[in-house]
Amino acid sequence: MTKRKRSSFMLFMVTISIIVLLSACSGGGNDTTSSSKGDGEDQLVWKLNHIRPNDTRTDISAKKFAEDVEASTEGRLKIEIYPNAELGDYQLVQESISMGEIEMQLASVGTNVDPTLQVAVVPYLVSDWEEAKKLYGKGGVINDYISTQLEKQNIKLLAVYPQYFGSVFLAKEPNDPQNPDSKKNVKIRVPGMKSFEEFGKGLGFTVTPLPASEIFTALQTGVIEGTVGGGTELYYNEYRELGKYVMPLRTHFEAHYLTVNQDVWNKLADKDQESVLEIAASLEESAFKQAEEEDLKYDELIEKEGIEVIDFTEEEIKAYANKVRKEVWPKIEGQYGDTFQEIKKELGIN
Repeated sequence: MTKRKRSSFMLFMVTISIIVLLSACSGGGNDTTSSSKGDGEDQLVWKLNHIRPNDTRTDISAKKFAEDVEASTEGRLKIEIYPNAELGDYQLVQESISMGEIEMQLASVGTNVDPTLQVAVVPYLVSDWEEAKKLYGKGGVINDYISTQLEKQNIKLLAVYPQYFGSVFLAKEPNDPQNPDSKKNVKIRVPGMKSFEEFGKGLGFTVTPLPASEIFTALQTGVIEGTVGGGTELYYNEYRELGKYVMPLRTHFEAHYLTVNQDVWNKLADKDQESVLEIAASLEESAFKQAEEEDLKYDELIEKEGIEVIDFTEEEIKAYANKVRKEVWPKIEGQYGDTFQEIKKELGIN
């Protein structure tokens, strides 16, 4: 072999060696969802985004869910918790879950892709905990609808996680608040949804649609005199220095939803799927109990800040609900098709 041929051959062999070495170091791909357990069996690692701060009820529940899953699957599945929307806005994270870029989320259901999912927060869809469990719990019409619609986004619904019933937060005293037919003489912010715009007007408020990000400044500057669309928990944590009254009217039901990418789920072993579903069912059952027990907690906390919580009897809340169902629902139910008729049927409403 000539000197030139030997040099070419050596260069070729060195190049091959480098390629083999780099391939071995890379592990043959960019899969970041699995790691070795040290016993020859791969461990799946899923990321779970949620939108509440550290040490809140949601955060504690998410961490317990992850611990129980890891124990039940004997370490084959590990779930890493990212609180306080660390992985991003819940709407964007839901889209990432759809594409398999993030595995899981516990948050409000995103409606950017499918606006019909706004049906979950229609005012007075439910007005008490019994109705909430009936419609949002497993087998309920809302649960079934959300599950079906999320399937179209390549997402599986594992559990519903109730948060609270909505209330009205005000910086100005409302006129005759116990009367659903009164003119309240207060200008409130409403979410940019037809359902809440009609709801606010129907109950005698002057309404201004605004995104949530503008509420604080609008209250501070007097552009609005109150807001609806959240619960007393939110108002206590975000706006309590700007308000004077809360109307705990159970305006709507707020829940978060535990979801997972469908493709990732399908790759999970059957026995591990069964374990996760059992733990998710336990999470949902516990969350309903905890949310109901905490129903009055933030009313009491916000009162300690000097904000008056206006008292309503069950009959007065039902009067508000009946008014909205009778006068507002006909203006919005066409957005939701047959689903809304199923809801009315389940509630026994003609």
